[in-house]
Amino acid sequence: MESGLKAEKMWRYDLHVHTSEVSPCGQMNVHEVVDAYLEKKYDGIWIANHFHKEFLERTLEMEWKEKIDFYLQPVREARKYAVNGFFTGLGMELRFLSDPNDYLIFGLTEELLYREAKEWLYMDLESFYKRYKDELIIIQAHPNREDSSYPADINYLHGMEAINTSPRHDSGNEKTQKILILNPWMIPTAGSDSHRPEDVGRSGILTLEEIKEETQLIQVFKKRAYRLIPN
Repeated sequence: MESGLKAEKMWRYDLHVHTSEVSPCGQMNVHEVVDAYLEKKYDGIWIANHFHKEFLERTLEMEWKEKIDFYLQPVREARKYAVNGFFTGLGMELRFLSDPNDYLIFGLTEELLYREAKEWLYMDLESFYKRYKDELIIIQAHPNREDSSYPADINYLHGMEAINTSPRHDSGNEKTQKILILNPWMIPTAGSDSHRPEDVGRSGILTLEEIKEETQLIQVFKKRAYRLIPN
């Protein structure tokens, strides 16, 4: 699943990272996460905390603005490290109430979350794709993870996570890669699905250009100007 890109300098990013402030399954807070990725010589991460039923339950007593403030807090904290040249992207691992699958969402803005995300858990993949296909990038996370995921309809996806290196799951990466090979228009991604210290920096992407703002990632995807990092 590599593009064969060659360059004197490439930048390293992990697209699938969780923090304990929002994702209860995470065992590292945002400061521990960023410090660990800096130590691993990464140039940035996308914090893709869970946005699902459990998030609603955890924030049950909050007004909507408070919920999003809570969701964004680790991203905002991580962005304080930007002075060191470290980039933090706003991602999301979205799970609709009617669907056991997880979807990585890229291209988000804080304004969009405050304005529209209140509806998202009550949508389904088809309606979400039709509404946001030209605005966001929708990637199915670990589509072939044993006992938890199954491949969604590719007509409502931009791509799939070709490499998920969580050491506690059989993510069926080879099965996902076969789907991507048969559908070369789809965007392949890679990420560590990082929750614990042993997960940090196991995968991600290498890019030909430094990413300094959210919209650049979408262009990198569309131009295929990146390489997947194998485990």
